[in-house]
Amino acid sequence: MPSFRISATFKDLLGDYQGWVVADALGTHEAGARECRGIKLAACWAHVLRRFREAVIDFPEAQIMLAWIQDLYRIDEKATTSEERHRLRRSESRAVLDKMRTWMLETREPKTTSFGGAIRYTLRIWGRLTTFVEDPQIWLDNNATERGLRGPVIGRRNHFGSKSVRGTQMAAVLYTLVETAKVCGVDPIAYLVEAATRAKRSPGVVLLPADFKAAAA
Repeated sequence: MPSFRISATFKDLLGDYQGWVVADALGTHEAGARECRGIKLAACWAHVLRRFREAVIDFPEAQIMLAWIQDLYRIDEKATTSEERHRLRRSESRAVLDKMRTWMLETREPKTTSFGGAIRYTLRIWGRLTTFVEDPQIWLDNNATERGLRGPVIGRRNHFGSKSVRGTQMAAVLYTLVETAKVCGVDPIAYLVEAATRAKRSPGVVLLPADFKAAAA
């Protein structure tokens, strides 16, 4: 999920959405989630990875944590289905997380150093970092969403042609559908054509990318 700088923006963008949001540890995210019923926060492992990468320059022992984080991603990559991912996370990923937490608690490093700061940051949000173990639908990080946002940002001037707030909202819906189709592993163009065809045939019918994938399977 994208990063929201103020809690009001968080609430505005999520609207009636209920479910998981993968984000960094900004206080505004926590404040926004508290005010949005049905929102649950999961923390982003990419942000943890960056902190230990910065620390490893002066503290080589931080490489231990980097290796364990890479293990979490390798375990996820082995899964071919959601069920298998759930099983692997509850067994192999959980074992890696146990080693991580024990090692961080036993490592005595001043929080004023980059290494100590990385450990303190990770332990502070440990509960949100480990929620993925119990839900195979939670991503380890929000990198895919951040990559998806680059297109709209690069083409921001094009939105002057949207002419209205409604036009901009429709552009946002289309961007969201296209990026969701990519995440689901379906061709965005084929999906949009089918969604438009069904909507024309049966007004009010909404075809989501996941449903399109299931129908094509």
